[in-house]
Amino acid sequence: MEQNQNSSLFSLNLDAQNSYTLRSVASWAKVLGVVSIIIAVLCIIGGIIFQQKAGSFSGFDSYSSGRSGISAGSLGNMGLVMYVVIGLLYGLSGMFALNAGNKINSGLKTNNMELLNGGFANARNFFAFWAILMILFLLLMLIGIMGAM
Repeated sequence: MEQNQNSSLFSLNLDAQNSYTLRSVASWAKVLGVVSIIIAVLCIIGGIIFQQKAGSFSGFDSYSSGRSGISAGSLGNMGLVMYVVIGLLYGLSGMFALNAGNKINSGLKTNNMELLNGGFANARNFFAFWAILMILFLLLMLIGIMGAM
């Protein structure tokens, strides 16, 4: 009896409704991937602009260099690094989403199970990536709250 259940699991067929739903998911994954890549590029450009603007703000140097030791140039460099890291994270997640959408769509069009499985694997990577980031963000928030107390 167990063999029949296992074999039926691997011979899973998609009906018209499931195929339509997966095509819709693939379309939204592609949209999410493209938007994430655009956000990544804008973050990197924003970091470069922030670095340039912070470095050219000379009034900040004379005001803050005496007490905290943070110059406008180092603030601009920290901002650049932060924006680039955020941009790279968005770009990486966007690539996962875009690949998932493309592979799922191609797998459904060509009836290729390997492409469909690859799309699901990229979707899993996308969700795992964001789950790990959210857990890290939550931990950093908790550390910050505890540090403020």
